Amino acid sequence: MQKKTSENKLSIKEFVLISKWSFEISWKISKAGTIGRFISEIILGLDGFISIFIMSILLDRAIELVSSNSQEITSIIPILFILLLYTLFMSVMRRVQEFSRRMTRQFAFSKIEELRFEKLHSLGIQSLEDPEINNMLQNTKNWMWDIPDVSIGVIRIIAALVKSVLTGIVLINKIPILVPILVVSAAVSFYQSRNIFKKDFSWQTREDHLDKKRSQWWTSDDLTNPVSLSEISITGAYDYLSKKFISFFKYFNNGLIRIYKLDFYTGLIVDIFESGIIFYGYIRVFTLLLEKTISVGDTTLYMSAIRNFQSGLSWFATELVIQRDLAIKVGEVYKLFQLEPKISDGGYKLERLINPPSIEFNNITFKYPNTKTNVLENFNLKIMPGEKIAIVGENGAGKSTMVKLLCRLYDPQEGTILINGRDLKDLEINDWYKNIGVLFQDYNFYEHLTAEENIYLGKPAKAMDRLKMIEAAKNAEAHDFIQKYPDKYKTIMTERFKGGIRPSNGQKQKLAIARFFYRNAPFAIFDEPTSAIDAQAEYKIFNRIYNFFDNKSVIIISHRFSTVRNADRILVVEGGKIAEEGSHKELLSLNGIYADSFKKQAEGYL
Repeated sequence: MQKKTSENKLSIKEFVLISKWSFEISWKISKAGTIGRFISEIILGLDGFISIFIMSILLDRAIELVSSNSQEITSIIPILFILLLYTLFMSVMRRVQEFSRRMTRQFAFSKIEELRFEKLHSLGIQSLEDPEINNMLQNTKNWMWDIPDVSIGVIRIIAALVKSVLTGIVLINKIPILVPILVVSAAVSFYQSRNIFKKDFSWQTREDHLDKKRSQWWTSDDLTNPVSLSEISITGAYDYLSKKFISFFKYFNNGLIRIYKLDFYTGLIVDIFESGIIFYGYIRVFTLLLEKTISVGDTTLYMSAIRNFQSGLSWFATELVIQRDLAIKVGEVYKLFQLEPKISDGGYKLERLINPPSIEFNNITFKYPNTKTNVLENFNLKIMPGEKIAIVGENGAGKSTMVKLLCRLYDPQEGTILINGRDLKDLEINDWYKNIGVLFQDYNFYEHLTAEENIYLGKPAKAMDRLKMIEAAKNAEAHDFIQKYPDKYKTIMTERFKGGIRPSNGQKQKLAIARFFYRNAPFAIFDEPTSAIDAQAEYKIFNRIYNFFDNKSVIIISHRFSTVRNADRILVVEGGKIAEEGSHKELLSLNGIYADSFKKQAEGYL
């Protein structure tokens, strides 16, 4: 049974809407390029119709001169001059068309990527983890480049139609029967092209194909990333992954080849049919010439008119299919841009906090999209201003989920999170983000940037403060090894760039921690920030964290009890609820979960 495919139906209203939107995007990309393409497409579209009239007049005049044995060429010179001017004008229009096309495509890359980045940023992580949206992204990442061509396609359709109508009027005068026959031929060609497109589009947008395409993309990344390649080479996984990568494309391409073969054979039949009609038209024209009903110049005119009428109709039919194809694909891009974030922005303006906020989780229940089990259930927690909270618990207990909810990467299904007594959902997200600093367990490291840039991105809205940056690096135990880099703070963090180096995982983590120190937010959250750092460096870093953020609220999530024992309050989370809470000393005295885990870790079992 065929998997679900994207809908490939398109109404006239939808086509107009998508074309209008595409034109607006094209206008943003390049005003001059858009105007140039519009004008050149219209003029060049009528090229064949205009030229055949000039040539027929020229030919008849030449025959007259030959028949009269005249040596006078002056009467032909004006016509030749008009033909020369027309030829030069058309050459200029072709130059304008190509220049405008190149200019539009050149500017399109940066502008379209900018628009895409803005949209993805606004959608947020909850939307981007949705499989349907991911499939949409898989489709649209290549189709976005078709946006400028949609608006131009409308002009091409109009130009093709005008060309067909004008040449059709010429033919009706002498060969009226040929016009409806050629129209039927064009309709057959349109139906054949449309049928092939439907099969092609359905094959490429099958739901299982989209999932596999994304899988192949990740596999490709694994096979080209130096870090993953090391393990792949040692374990011998290369053959398996490369075969996995190739196997789908063999299957996928074989399906496309079957469609292309069908297109070839059915298209060939249509071409033979059209050629037979044109042959019949030529016979009728020469019959009229022999009957002396038309002149030699008229013969050229009508023969060209037959070709131009047929090519105009074929062009019209082809453009209809192409533009329908483009409009459907770009329509998917349009749908992506119409998506609203699942996390809506509140309207309350929050200034940068001078004092740390109070935070309260009230009866929070949450589960991740496309899952059935609650990660947090009726979860309650109150954090006082300036309080240092440590959270421990097994993997999957809900520790990191608390952080994600607090950062509004997700919204809970039930309950509220209060910031100074106000619902977090009421706050403007960016205002809230300016007041928090978060170092996730899966922190981001910017390999293509320098060491100083990796730190500076902790607070990129302001000019770089080198003294504070160096201080942050020292607090994170990063300054000493940065000084040993070839270009010190200006060293790129990957060997794949000239002069770059490959930092260790521990160095990467220290740079990320330095970025966090540099941010210096009123409310700090650490989610397993030192997993790749040795115990001695970790001890120093955490002492500095407690001192540096002495007057601020701090949440620390960790598996290592040495990092949490100095917290004001320690929470033991189990099954999405707080199982135990208190100071290190108080929790040890309970002889519960915390005490048992602490003893095992101290004995070296954990």
